[in-house]
Amino acid sequence: MNPYHALLVAEALDAALTGRHAEAEALLKLIAGANDDPAYVFYLLGHVQYHLGQYEEAAIALGVSVGVEPNQGSAQNDLAATLFALGREAEAVPAIERALTARPDLAEAEETWSIELLRAGRFREGWRHYEARMRSAIGGQFRRDFAQPQWTGEESLAGRTILLHAEQGAGDTFQFARYAPMVAARGATVLLEAYPGLLPALRGLAGVSALIGRGEALPPFDFHCPLLSLPLAFDTELHTVPADVPYLSAAPEKMLEWRMRLGPRAGRRVGIVFSGNPKHPDDARRSVPLVQFARLLSPAGNREFHVLQNEIREADRYVLELLPHVQDHSSMIADFADTAALISWMDVVVSVDTAVAHLGGALGWPVWTLLPSRADWRWMTEREDSPWYPTMWLIRQKRAGDWESVLDETARRLDELLG
Repeated sequence: MNPYHALLVAEALDAALTGRHAEAEALLKLIAGANDDPAYVFYLLGHVQYHLGQYEEAAIALGVSVGVEPNQGSAQNDLAATLFALGREAEAVPAIERALTARPDLAEAEETWSIELLRAGRFREGWRHYEARMRSAIGGQFRRDFAQPQWTGEESLAGRTILLHAEQGAGDTFQFARYAPMVAARGATVLLEAYPGLLPALRGLAGVSALIGRGEALPPFDFHCPLLSLPLAFDTELHTVPADVPYLSAAPEKMLEWRMRLGPRAGRRVGIVFSGNPKHPDDARRSVPLVQFARLLSPAGNREFHVLQNEIREADRYVLELLPHVQDHSSMIADFADTAALISWMDVVVSVDTAVAHLGGALGWPVWTLLPSRADWRWMTEREDSPWYPTMWLIRQKRAGDWESVLDETARRLDELLG
């Protein structure tokens, strides 16, 4: 590779590693097909296009890469992930098999495979392979290197203290905190460490002796376990998902505060969440611009709409000003304890795939979760219900990007529910 091309590749790699995928793509397109290392350049191009959600383009670039050098484990893994995202499972499975054959130690490939197993409901295999996340470049950021051993479900916990610690996002914490009472039932003293903003909503979780904010000093303990490793420890299968809800509850004092703020009812109350964390890698597919979401916010006299998210994007704030019948509580929501209390005064919650949907499900509240065509693995495929949340209804896109049909179906169901 000539020095000029090498410099562009180095700059593109730096951009990709720091999340500047559009910049990396532009640099790589300058030299794609015009250098003496096409396997690597097209692999890197496909990699950044995958992270930009350009799956068709990524599949082409990665196909070129593995065509030149079939034994690239990383390129085969990215190709498999891309083909899975496109719904081309028949091509994706051989690609992930080739990745694992070329690189049996490649944690990213094992994690890709685990996610597809979990999406398909093959939980026993999926949880086992999902442990590879702690060895991957991204998941490894959440690994905690304690001197104490990780609890695997085999060791006796009678009379012992175990630290359960959150990883990944707020929704993951709310979803898998359900296992804490089961751990306590094994005779353990349970410590639960989570991000500080989540602690108010986790208070009262059965079986937990102490809640600890991430970054605080930890008391002595004998074992530890990441929350998302608990399904493996309990050998969770599709028919044994612990789904007794509610396992979280709103604080009575917060309930009273929000009752006073909301005042008398003018109709049935619908809580809405139309966007999540803009830094989430899948944000573009799971959040809905309010200008689109507004099609289900009919100002009918028998219903109230209440915004349950605490961050409003600038473009959405302009739209909110045009919807005086929608009550925006974002400035009053200090933490998830406020969110839990506000949810508890709603008749139904309509949310995109965010932590609020998980919190509502954990509270045992009626939640309608709006999903992209290729949803996160925990929502599986095709189902309208969730094995994790018995009070949740899933409404899915029929094709990628088609929020209109989802919102129209949601509006129809709201009309049926609210009369």
